Amino acid sequence: MQILEIVLYGRKGGKRVVPLRPGAVNIITGQSHTGKTSLIPIVSYCLGGSSFHVPEGRIVESVAWFGLLLEVGGGRMFVARENPFPARASTSTAYVLRGVNESPASAPTEATTSVKALEDMLSQVIGIAPNLQVPPDESTRPPLAANIRHALFYCFQHQTEIANNQLLFHRQAADFLTAAIKETLPYFLGAIQEQELALEEQLSAARRKLRLIEVQRDENKQIEGEGVSKATTLLKEAVAVGLIDEQPDAPTSMSEVRAILEKAMAWAPGHSVFVGADELSQLQEDVAVIKEQRAKLADTIRAARTMSGEAQGFVDEARIQAERLESIGLFEADGGHDSCPMCAQHMATPVPGAAAIQASLKELRHSLSATERERPRLREYIEERDHELQNLTERQGEKEQTIIALQNQEETAQQIRDQNSRRAKVVGRISLYLESVPLVPGDDRLDRAIVAAQAEVDQLAARLDPVQKDQLLKSILNRINLKMSEWSRSLELEFGDAPVRLDLSAVTIFVDTPNRAVPLLLLGSGENWLAYHLITHLALHRHFRQSGRPVPAFLFLDQPTQVYFPPDADPDKDVDLLDDDDRKKVVRMFKLIFDVVSELAPDLQILITDHADLKEEPWFQSAIVEKWRGQGKALIPEDW
Repeated sequence: MQILEIVLYGRKGGKRVVPLRPGAVNIITGQSHTGKTSLIPIVSYCLGGSSFHVPEGRIVESVAWFGLLLEVGGGRMFVARENPFPARASTSTAYVLRGVNESPASAPTEATTSVKALEDMLSQVIGIAPNLQVPPDESTRPPLAANIRHALFYCFQHQTEIANNQLLFHRQAADFLTAAIKETLPYFLGAIQEQELALEEQLSAARRKLRLIEVQRDENKQIEGEGVSKATTLLKEAVAVGLIDEQPDAPTSMSEVRAILEKAMAWAPGHSVFVGADELSQLQEDVAVIKEQRAKLADTIRAARTMSGEAQGFVDEARIQAERLESIGLFEADGGHDSCPMCAQHMATPVPGAAAIQASLKELRHSLSATERERPRLREYIEERDHELQNLTERQGEKEQTIIALQNQEETAQQIRDQNSRRAKVVGRISLYLESVPLVPGDDRLDRAIVAAQAEVDQLAARLDPVQKDQLLKSILNRINLKMSEWSRSLELEFGDAPVRLDLSAVTIFVDTPNRAVPLLLLGSGENWLAYHLITHLALHRHFRQSGRPVPAFLFLDQPTQVYFPPDADPDKDVDLLDDDDRKKVVRMFKLIFDVVSELAPDLQILITDHADLKEEPWFQSAIVEKWRGQGKALIPEDW
């Protein structure tokens, strides 16, 4: 897989193409802020990247789709991903055209596949065979299948990575990716042959099966080792809740225990349904109404009795007064009202109020008569109200007795539910115990299964030779290390005379000095870090291409000359203005890149984005595909 075009489709309908030459060095040189460093995340995103790392700015604001025209296996295909702007999360879809000669003139109108399908397709077209990399037994990581995304670890060197002493490969700093590199790189190097992958997977599955059976056997032994003691506790609990009768003799064997406990398992919950809830609620409401009626009736009776008492007092007082007046014949003198009531002599001036007194006495006698007539009716009214009150009291009592009976039923049902709950818990523990304890003490079926599984593991392991695999990996790494050491000397590095080796266990390189092995982290100076990154990736790609391994045949290097400019220098100045020593180092570095591509032509493509522009070197100038210097020279056209 090599890249023929990097294609950008603008939101306003424009198309921007960065053309690239296959099997050659492609250099894009230019000033800062022209979009050079954005090319790696664009390419990675188009090749199925799960994250969108294109920097904020004109690119994400003006581009609608990103695309690549690829050359794969003698044919061409076009892949594109929609810009997720303004969201930063990547899309889950992609656009793919196979069997095309050029990129589409306009942006896709919609996606044609998922990113997962794109990843699977790209893995297949570059020749990644079905594989499963199983981590060591003590690891908690799941098995990992190498795919196109793992292969791309060796195809990019971002400006933050190419001279980094703490990591060697693209995205190595991300979580779990160092482990993924350790597990997949042997496959990409060819230490794991494709024909052995199926056997590797079968062996891994057989070993997992063996471990599961061994764990089951150990658990059964531990459970059975507890013996009857655990069962005795369960039996006591079953007796306590009434599941079984108390045993006259404690069981001494597992078979006796199982028989008794299985009998307890036949228990079914008792009936505990309380159906009087609605009736109880209605009765309680009725009692409340009756109590309210009784209170009102009692108030009425008290008022009537008070009235009756007051009437009786009036009658008694009026009768006494009338009898007194009548006894002296106060108003019966023959002289009439104008005669003296004492001597009956005519009075020239009558006694004032006599007529009024006579009228009042007459009214008193009338009221006394009326009151005497109404008193029987009042007593009848009070008797009727007393009778009603008695009836209400009886009705209230009946309903309260019914309420007490229903509450007793509810309490009984609750007791049954509580008992059922306790019994159910014991039955659950018994069930768990019976399921956990082997059906037959001393059952050797698991032992026989372990013997069979071990035999399968041994048979598969015999068909694979881990020693041969390790030796093959060491042989491949030795050849890579020799080439790295050779290039280290040609670049005249600080430790150029010492052997260089790639250590997969640490995922870094070591320089074996006479005193000790020095890791990349401790080599010192950005020049060393850059050089060792460069020779490592060139050596790996040289091996990938010569061995026909399924890794994309391009290497993208972002700003490799950055280490030669001091922090306060203008990064856009001409590289020819560097001092003579630094310029020689830069030329040697680029010459090595050109030499490797020439050696492997047309099987390796290298893409370089940099500020450098070696004007006096024709071979360098001939490799420049675009210069982004001056007004309007950049990845994004001005009119976008």
